[in-house]
Amino acid sequence: MSKVEVIVNCQYYENYNVGPDGFGEVPHWKPKGGHEFSVEIDSDILMYSGEHFEKVLSKMVEDESTIAEKFEFRGYELKWSEPTPLDSNEFKSKLEKEYE
Repeated sequence: MSKVEVIVNCQYYENYNVGPDGFGEVPHWKPKGGHEFSVEIDSDILMYSGEHFEKVLSKMVEDESTIAEKFEFRGYELKWSEPTPLDSNEFKSKLEKEYE
């Protein structure tokens, strides 16, 4: 039994139906980019949750929505360990060479 971090990818929306008196009755949602949530779970739960896994994640991010912002489930990624960092200076150098 090990732990795995699940990165939940969402579409982020803002409610633009707001005025001096607050938010209007009918929201006007505008997509404003992506947002990530994370949850750590036991790997056994991941293996045996089947189709319910995405349904639960979707409901969890939906529950984070408010009158001002809303989140829509798009997918997830499993993060088994911390990523190994790459050197940003080396990246810049190699990228510059590509443009020569």
